[in-house]
Amino acid sequence: MSALVKDNPEFTKIKLVAVDWNLHRGSELVETLRIPRQGTLVMFNKGEEVERLVAQTAPEVIEAMFKAVL
Repeated sequence: MSALVKDNPEFTKIKLVAVDWNLHRGSELVETLRIPRQGTLVMFNKGEEVERLVAQTAPEVIEAMFKAVL
């Protein structure tokens, strides 16, 4: 994702928080956000979930998600 943000300056407006699945599996954070597995991307706007991808790693899919939340 860092390359995607680097190539698209508009995406720097989106705050990214990475959660290491191996360290946080089963944690309250993972349970609260309903993260089913590694490779989950959840985007929020003003505290509300607006987009979610699970096991989607194709750059064009992630880029479309970023564009949708701008």
